[in-house]
Amino acid sequence: MILQQQYMMVQYSREIVLDFIETTMGKDINTPVPVYNNKTICELLEHNASCYFYWLSYFGLHQPAERLTNEKLTTIPQIRRLYGRVNELVAAFLEKYGEDLDTPITPVPEDWGPGTATPLQAFTQVLTHECHHKGQIVWMCRILGYAPPDTDVRRSFPYEV
Repeated sequence: MILQQQYMMVQYSREIVLDFIETTMGKDINTPVPVYNNKTICELLEHNASCYFYWLSYFGLHQPAERLTNEKLTTIPQIRRLYGRVNELVAAFLEKYGEDLDTPITPVPEDWGPGTATPLQAFTQVLTHECHHKGQIVWMCRILGYAPPDTDVRRSFPYEV
């Protein structure tokens, strides 16, 4: 399925970021960055995962809204476990909607507000949201004095001569 292939490219890019942060930054992943409202890299990674759960689990799969964790995430192993749950969620979402991406999701949760979205729109929202925040995280690394690697998804493309 094409959306699974697309998600695999995002996962590849995510792993580049997580590997870099884990091997290079140490405790600076919890250093507040003033130009980002004193948010930390860990907080931004957790926020991004939360959006997957909000859009795909709560809205898309009609699962109860719940806190992702009762603890503050401060290490990359904790973040990796959280994204393992995201990967499982994406698989469940694509399993349910993979063949019917254009039909609006119903019923809409009571507190969702006006309107709805199709599975394709919900999935596109979470992928573009992750890419947006990945750019912010890379910039946060630079602000904190680190030179991150190229994280473009194109790095996952097969190279042919």
